[in-house]
Amino acid sequence: MLAKLRLMSFERTEERDDRALVEASRQGDSSAFEELVSRKSGKVYGLCYRVIGNAEDAKDISQLVFIKLWENLEKYDPAFAFDTWLYRMVTNIAIDFMRSRNSREATANSTLRLIKTEEEANQGKALQHKEIEAVFHDVSAALSPRQKTVFVMNQMEDLQLAEIARILGSSESTVRNHLFNARKTMQRELRRRYPEYADLWKGARS
Repeated sequence: MLAKLRLMSFERTEERDDRALVEASRQGDSSAFEELVSRKSGKVYGLCYRVIGNAEDAKDISQLVFIKLWENLEKYDPAFAFDTWLYRMVTNIAIDFMRSRNSREATANSTLRLIKTEEEANQGKALQHKEIEAVFHDVSAALSPRQKTVFVMNQMEDLQLAEIARILGSSESTVRNHLFNARKTMQRELRRRYPEYADLWKGARS
């Protein structure tokens, strides 16, 4: 309990720090904005990379996010957590990118560890990373950008549905439907394209 209280206190302090940095940036303090970028760059890049699946594109989108952040600092409402506002900006830009791409299959999300089993560890037969990427590349191609984004945030970023709903500006039931459909679609595609891996599906998390 004490550790939990300390964690809650730390989170509240960090949120206050974020808000203070935003306010200082609004006042023209460039060092405050640089600190904000430094603090959030890992999170921003990580989410971009997981959604887009391409390192160079993720870097470009991350840079665009911070440009947009600078341009929109005045729109941030400190009544809300800064990360929620930032994540909304990241996901909107990433979703727009995915929707606007033509036939660039290389940008499909290829980083999710879709196949995880205790048997792999126990038997020493873990699938190679490139093989996992190829499998996920194929099965995730059938997802819509929003389904993929919801799946990434829930499965990889460990965000609860309520938080994802706030980030996307959607209802929690809509987010739940996106997640359900994403899991269902990937299960179907996995069975169709890789039947030998169908029993390894571990994508459904409560």
